[in-house]
Amino acid sequence: MDLRVPYIGYSAESLTFRAAGISAYNALQAHIEKRLTKGLQAGFSYTYSHATDEQSALGLFYTGNNAMNLRDGYGSSDFDRTHVINFNYLYQFPRFFAAAHSRRGKLANGWALQGITVLQSGQPYSVIDFSGAVGSIFFGRADGITNPVVPLAPGCNAKSASTHRSGAFDTPALNVACFTLPLLHPGDLGGAIPAGDTFETNFTSGQRNIFRQAWQRRADISLVKSFAFTERLSAHYNFDVFNLTNTTSFDIPGQTVSQNAGFNDFPLIGTPTAPSSASCATGHPATGTFFNCPTGLGFTTRTISSPRQIQMSLYLSF
Repeated sequence: MDLRVPYIGYSAESLTFRAAGISAYNALQAHIEKRLTKGLQAGFSYTYSHATDEQSALGLFYTGNNAMNLRDGYGSSDFDRTHVINFNYLYQFPRFFAAAHSRRGKLANGWALQGITVLQSGQPYSVIDFSGAVGSIFFGRADGITNPVVPLAPGCNAKSASTHRSGAFDTPALNVACFTLPLLHPGDLGGAIPAGDTFETNFTSGQRNIFRQAWQRRADISLVKSFAFTERLSAHYNFDVFNLTNTTSFDIPGQTVSQNAGFNDFPLIGTPTAPSSASCATGHPATGTFFNCPTGLGFTTRTISSPRQIQMSLYLSF
Protein backbone atom coordinates (compact mmCIF):
# COMPACT_ATOMS: atom_id res chain seq x y z
CA MET A 1 0.00 0.00 0.00
CA ASP A 2 1.11 3.57 -0.68
CA LEU A 3 0.55 4.41 3.02
CA ARG A 4 3.44 2.14 3.91
CA VAL A 5 5.89 4.15 1.81
CA PRO A 6 7.50 7.08 3.66
CA TYR A 7 8.10 9.17 0.52
CA ILE A 8 5.29 11.33 -0.87
CA GLY A 9 4.48 10.52 -4.47
CA TYR A 10 6.49 7.29 -4.51
CA SER A 11 4.53 4.08 -5.01
CA ALA A 12 5.66 0.79 -3.57
CA GLU A 13 4.59 -0.98 -6.76
CA SER A 14 7.14 0.95 -8.77
CA LEU A 15 9.78 -1.37 -7.37
CA THR A 16 8.50 -4.06 -9.71
CA PHE A 17 8.95 -1.97 -12.87
CA ARG A 18 11.99 -0.62 -14.64
CA ALA A 19 12.62 1.22 -17.88
CA ALA A 20 14.15 -0.88 -20.64
CA GLY A 21 14.90 -0.64 -24.33
CA ILE A 22 16.37 2.00 -26.62
CA SER A 23 14.93 4.39 -29.20
CA ALA A 24 16.39 6.72 -31.80
CA TYR A 25 15.21 9.42 -34.18
CA ASN A 26 17.14 10.86 -37.12
CA ALA A 27 15.80 13.35 -39.62
CA LEU A 28 16.67 15.61 -42.53
CA GLN A 29 14.47 18.71 -42.63
CA ALA A 30 14.12 21.29 -45.39
CA HIS A 31 11.95 24.40 -45.52
CA ILE A 32 11.35 26.96 -48.27
CA GLU A 33 9.36 30.09 -47.51
CA LYS A 34 8.02 32.98 -49.54
CA ARG A 35 7.45 36.05 -47.40
CA LEU A 36 4.29 38.11 -47.85
CA THR A 37 4.61 40.15 -51.05
CA LYS A 38 1.77 41.37 -53.29
CA GLY A 39 -0.67 39.52 -51.07
CA LEU A 40 0.94 36.09 -51.44
CA GLN A 41 2.72 34.09 -48.75
CA ALA A 42 3.64 30.39 -48.93
CA GLY A 43 5.78 27.80 -47.20
CA PHE A 44 6.93 24.31 -48.15
CA SER A 45 8.44 21.85 -45.66
CA TYR A 46 9.80 18.35 -46.15
CA THR A 47 11.02 15.93 -43.50
CA TYR A 48 12.82 12.68 -44.23
CA SER A 49 13.13 10.77 -40.98
CA HIS A 50 13.33 7.40 -39.28
CA ALA A 51 12.16 6.63 -35.75
CA THR A 52 13.25 3.28 -34.31
CA ASP A 53 12.68 1.52 -31.02
CA GLU A 54 11.97 -1.86 -29.43
CA GLN A 55 8.41 -1.10 -28.33
CA SER A 56 6.13 1.86 -29.03
CA ALA A 57 2.76 1.12 -27.52
CA LEU A 58 2.07 1.95 -23.89
CA GLY A 59 -0.06 -1.12 -23.30
CA LEU A 60 0.00 -4.14 -21.06
CA PHE A 61 1.43 -6.44 -23.72
CA TYR A 62 4.74 -6.57 -25.54
CA THR A 63 4.14 -6.49 -29.31
CA GLY A 64 7.66 -7.22 -30.51
CA ASN A 65 9.47 -10.48 -31.06
CA ASN A 66 11.14 -12.16 -28.09
CA ALA A 67 10.22 -10.27 -24.92
CA MET A 68 13.24 -11.79 -23.19
CA ASN A 69 15.56 -10.25 -25.79
CA LEU A 70 14.26 -6.77 -26.58
CA ARG A 71 16.86 -6.23 -29.29
CA ASP A 72 15.06 -8.84 -31.43
CA GLY A 73 12.17 -6.38 -31.70
CA TYR A 74 14.24 -3.37 -32.74
CA GLY A 75 12.70 -1.76 -35.81
CA SER A 76 10.64 1.15 -37.05
CA SER A 77 8.49 2.79 -34.40
CA ASP A 78 4.72 2.46 -34.61
CA PHE A 79 4.56 6.23 -35.20
CA ASP A 80 7.37 6.41 -37.76
CA ARG A 81 6.64 8.59 -40.81
CA THR A 82 9.43 8.35 -43.34
CA HIS A 83 8.24 11.22 -45.53
CA VAL A 84 6.21 14.23 -44.40
CA ILE A 85 5.37 17.02 -46.86
CA ASN A 86 3.66 20.18 -45.63
CA PHE A 87 2.51 23.06 -47.82
CA ASN A 88 0.81 26.20 -46.43
CA TYR A 89 -0.25 29.37 -48.19
CA LEU A 90 -2.07 32.69 -47.81
CA TYR A 91 -3.39 34.91 -50.60
CA GLN A 92 -4.95 38.30 -49.95
CA PHE A 93 -7.17 39.43 -52.79
CA PRO A 94 -6.36 42.88 -54.21
CA ARG A 95 -8.38 45.79 -52.83
CA PHE A 96 -9.56 47.22 -56.14
CA PHE A 97 -13.26 46.43 -56.06
CA ALA A 98 -14.34 49.71 -54.46
CA ALA A 99 -13.09 52.59 -52.39
CA ALA A 100 -11.72 51.32 -49.11
CA HIS A 101 -13.86 53.54 -46.88
CA SER A 102 -17.13 53.07 -48.77
CA ARG A 103 -19.78 50.60 -47.69
CA ARG A 104 -19.25 48.62 -50.86
CA GLY A 105 -15.51 48.56 -50.29
CA LYS A 106 -15.87 47.32 -46.73
CA LEU A 107 -17.93 44.39 -48.05
CA ALA A 108 -15.99 43.55 -51.22
CA ASN A 109 -12.40 44.23 -50.18
CA GLY A 110 -10.20 42.42 -47.67
CA TRP A 111 -10.93 38.81 -48.55
CA ALA A 112 -8.17 36.20 -48.19
CA LEU A 113 -7.66 32.54 -49.00
CA GLN A 114 -5.50 30.37 -46.74
CA GLY A 115 -4.87 26.66 -46.40
CA ILE A 116 -2.59 23.80 -45.54
CA THR A 117 -1.92 20.49 -47.30
CA VAL A 118 -0.15 17.54 -45.65
CA LEU A 119 1.09 14.33 -47.27
CA GLN A 120 2.85 11.69 -45.18
CA SER A 121 3.89 8.05 -45.24
CA GLY A 122 1.51 5.55 -43.72
CA GLN A 123 2.05 3.82 -40.38
CA PRO A 124 4.27 0.73 -40.08
CA TYR A 125 2.77 -2.40 -38.57
CA SER A 126 3.43 -6.05 -37.78
CA VAL A 127 1.29 -9.17 -37.86
CA ILE A 128 0.89 -10.30 -34.24
CA ASP A 129 -0.60 -13.26 -32.44
CA PHE A 130 -2.41 -12.88 -29.10
CA SER A 131 -3.56 -16.46 -28.61
CA GLY A 132 -0.41 -18.15 -27.37
CA ALA A 133 0.44 -19.68 -30.73
CA VAL A 134 3.88 -18.02 -30.97
CA GLY A 135 6.57 -18.45 -28.33
CA SER A 136 4.59 -21.11 -26.47
CA ILE A 137 7.76 -22.94 -25.42
CA PHE A 138 8.50 -20.08 -23.03
CA PHE A 139 5.08 -19.03 -21.76
CA GLY A 140 2.69 -21.88 -22.49
CA ARG A 141 -0.36 -21.48 -24.68
CA ALA A 142 -2.27 -19.23 -22.27
CA ASP A 143 0.16 -16.36 -22.91
CA GLY A 144 -1.15 -13.21 -21.22
CA ILE A 145 2.16 -11.35 -21.39
CA THR A 146 3.11 -10.85 -25.03
CA ASN A 147 1.54 -10.38 -28.46
CA PRO A 148 4.49 -11.67 -30.49
CA VAL A 149 5.13 -11.18 -34.18
CA VAL A 150 3.94 -13.92 -36.53
CA PRO A 151 6.86 -14.84 -38.81
CA LEU A 152 6.94 -14.94 -42.58
CA ALA A 153 6.84 -18.31 -44.28
CA PRO A 154 10.00 -19.57 -46.02
CA GLY A 155 10.45 -17.94 -49.41
CA CYS A 156 8.45 -14.82 -48.48
CA ASN A 157 9.67 -11.34 -47.65
CA ALA A 158 7.92 -8.09 -46.76
CA LYS A 159 7.45 -7.22 -50.43
CA SER A 160 5.96 -10.53 -51.54
CA ALA A 161 3.79 -10.81 -48.41
CA SER A 162 2.13 -7.49 -49.24
CA THR A 163 -0.47 -7.06 -51.99
CA HIS A 164 0.39 -3.32 -52.13
CA ARG A 165 -3.26 -2.47 -51.48
CA SER A 166 -4.78 -0.59 -48.55
CA GLY A 167 -6.95 -3.56 -47.58
CA ALA A 168 -10.02 -1.33 -47.45
CA PHE A 169 -11.82 -2.98 -50.34
CA ASP A 170 -12.09 -6.53 -51.69
CA THR A 171 -8.34 -7.20 -51.81
CA PRO A 172 -6.57 -7.65 -48.45
CA ALA A 173 -3.31 -5.84 -47.81
CA LEU A 174 -1.52 -9.08 -46.90
CA ASN A 175 -1.07 -12.49 -48.47
CA VAL A 176 -2.19 -15.14 -45.97
CA ALA A 177 0.03 -17.79 -47.59
CA CYS A 178 3.14 -15.83 -46.51
CA PHE A 179 2.62 -16.32 -42.76
CA THR A 180 3.41 -19.38 -40.72
CA LEU A 181 4.09 -20.57 -37.19
CA PRO A 182 7.65 -20.91 -35.87
CA LEU A 183 7.11 -24.55 -34.94
CA LEU A 184 9.81 -26.47 -33.11
CA HIS A 185 10.50 -30.14 -33.69
CA PRO A 186 11.14 -32.99 -31.25
CA GLY A 187 14.78 -32.83 -30.19
CA ASP A 188 15.17 -29.09 -30.81
CA LEU A 189 16.70 -26.73 -28.23
CA GLY A 190 19.29 -29.29 -27.23
CA GLY A 191 16.74 -32.02 -26.72
CA ALA A 192 14.32 -29.88 -24.70
CA ILE A 193 11.44 -30.76 -27.02
CA PRO A 194 10.37 -34.34 -26.19
CA ALA A 195 9.50 -36.99 -28.72
CA GLY A 196 5.97 -36.68 -30.07
CA ASP A 197 5.61 -33.00 -29.13
CA THR A 198 5.02 -31.15 -32.39
CA PHE A 199 3.09 -28.22 -30.91
CA GLU A 200 5.82 -26.04 -29.38
CA THR A 201 6.61 -22.70 -31.03
CA ASN A 202 9.48 -20.26 -30.73
CA PHE A 203 9.82 -16.53 -31.46
CA THR A 204 10.91 -14.95 -34.71
CA SER A 205 13.35 -12.02 -35.00
CA GLY A 206 13.82 -8.91 -37.11
CA GLN A 207 10.26 -8.82 -38.49
CA ARG A 208 8.65 -6.13 -36.36
CA ASN A 209 6.92 -3.34 -38.33
CA ILE A 210 8.14 -4.50 -41.72
CA PHE A 211 4.82 -3.56 -43.37
CA ARG A 212 3.46 -0.07 -43.99
CA GLN A 213 0.02 1.30 -44.74
CA ALA A 214 -0.67 3.54 -47.75
CA TRP A 215 0.15 7.26 -47.80
CA GLN A 216 -2.13 9.69 -46.00
CA ARG A 217 -3.25 12.96 -47.60
CA ARG A 218 -5.29 15.92 -46.39
CA ALA A 219 -5.98 19.46 -47.58
CA ASP A 220 -7.78 22.15 -45.53
CA ILE A 221 -8.74 25.55 -46.93
CA SER A 222 -10.40 28.69 -45.56
CA LEU A 223 -11.91 31.83 -47.05
CA VAL A 224 -11.67 34.66 -44.53
CA LYS A 225 -12.78 38.26 -44.30
CA SER A 226 -12.36 40.96 -41.65
CA PHE A 227 -14.82 43.83 -41.31
CA ALA A 228 -13.91 47.00 -39.43
CA PHE A 229 -17.03 48.98 -38.55
CA THR A 230 -15.49 51.38 -36.08
CA GLU A 231 -12.22 51.58 -34.18
CA ARG A 232 -13.68 49.36 -31.45
CA LEU A 233 -16.17 47.20 -33.37
CA SER A 234 -15.09 44.60 -35.94
CA ALA A 235 -16.13 41.22 -37.29
CA HIS A 236 -14.25 38.22 -38.67
CA TYR A 237 -15.89 35.76 -41.06
CA ASN A 238 -14.54 32.25 -41.85
CA PHE A 239 -15.68 29.74 -44.44
CA ASP A 240 -13.69 26.55 -43.72
CA VAL A 241 -13.49 23.31 -45.67
CA PHE A 242 -11.67 20.47 -43.94
CA ASN A 243 -10.43 17.57 -46.07
CA LEU A 244 -11.24 19.48 -49.23
CA THR A 245 -10.82 16.50 -51.59
CA ASN A 246 -12.69 14.13 -49.24
CA THR A 247 -9.70 11.80 -49.35
CA THR A 248 -9.83 8.82 -46.99
CA SER A 249 -6.78 7.98 -44.89
CA PHE A 250 -6.87 4.39 -43.71
CA ASP A 251 -5.75 2.97 -40.40
CA ILE A 252 -3.51 -0.10 -40.45
CA PRO A 253 -5.28 -3.26 -41.66
CA GLY A 254 -6.23 -6.21 -39.48
CA GLN A 255 -2.93 -7.40 -38.05
CA THR A 256 -3.95 -9.80 -35.28
CA VAL A 257 -4.44 -13.50 -35.73
CA SER A 258 -5.85 -16.07 -33.32
CA GLN A 259 -4.30 -19.35 -34.36
CA ASN A 260 -5.07 -20.87 -30.96
CA ALA A 261 -8.26 -18.92 -30.32
CA GLY A 262 -9.37 -21.04 -27.37
CA PHE A 263 -5.95 -20.93 -25.67
CA ASN A 264 -6.13 -24.72 -25.76
CA ASP A 265 -3.46 -26.58 -23.87
CA PHE A 266 -2.10 -30.12 -23.58
CA PRO A 267 -3.17 -31.54 -26.97
CA LEU A 268 -3.14 -35.28 -27.41
CA ILE A 269 -0.21 -36.81 -29.27
CA GLY A 270 -1.33 -37.52 -32.80
CA THR A 271 -3.52 -34.42 -33.12
CA PRO A 272 -2.72 -32.66 -36.42
CA THR A 273 -0.55 -29.65 -35.60
CA ALA A 274 -1.44 -26.94 -38.09
CA PRO A 275 -2.64 -26.51 -41.67
CA SER A 276 -0.05 -25.43 -44.19
CA SER A 277 0.22 -21.81 -45.28
CA ALA A 278 -0.63 -22.83 -48.83
CA SER A 279 -3.84 -24.58 -47.76
CA CYS A 280 -4.81 -21.56 -45.67
CA ALA A 281 -4.54 -19.40 -48.77
CA THR A 282 -7.04 -21.59 -50.65
CA GLY A 283 -9.70 -21.00 -48.02
CA HIS A 284 -10.24 -24.75 -47.58
CA PRO A 285 -7.59 -25.87 -45.06
CA ALA A 286 -7.53 -29.15 -43.22
CA THR A 287 -9.88 -29.28 -40.23
CA GLY A 288 -9.32 -30.73 -36.79
CA THR A 289 -5.87 -29.19 -36.36
CA PHE A 290 -4.67 -27.72 -33.06
CA PHE A 291 -3.60 -24.41 -34.63
CA ASN A 292 -5.84 -22.53 -37.07
CA CYS A 293 -5.36 -20.45 -40.20
CA PRO A 294 -4.92 -16.68 -39.74
CA THR A 295 -8.39 -15.34 -40.62
CA GLY A 296 -9.40 -11.74 -41.39
CA LEU A 297 -5.80 -10.79 -41.97
CA GLY A 298 -5.06 -7.65 -43.97
CA PHE A 299 -8.56 -6.13 -44.20
CA THR A 300 -8.91 -2.48 -43.18
CA THR A 301 -12.01 -1.58 -41.21
CA ARG A 302 -11.09 1.82 -39.74
CA THR A 303 -10.07 5.25 -40.96
CA ILE A 304 -7.96 7.84 -39.16
CA SER A 305 -9.33 10.90 -40.91
CA SER A 306 -12.66 12.68 -41.01
CA PRO A 307 -14.76 13.07 -44.16
CA ARG A 308 -15.11 16.46 -45.80
CA GLN A 309 -16.52 18.96 -43.33
CA ILE A 310 -17.71 22.50 -44.06
CA GLN A 311 -18.35 25.19 -41.49
CA MET A 312 -18.95 28.92 -41.35
CA SER A 313 -18.30 31.20 -38.42
CA LEU A 314 -18.66 34.86 -37.56
CA TYR A 315 -16.86 36.53 -34.68
CA LEU A 316 -17.62 39.96 -33.27
CA SER A 317 -14.99 41.94 -31.42
CA PHE A 318 -15.83 45.01 -29.37
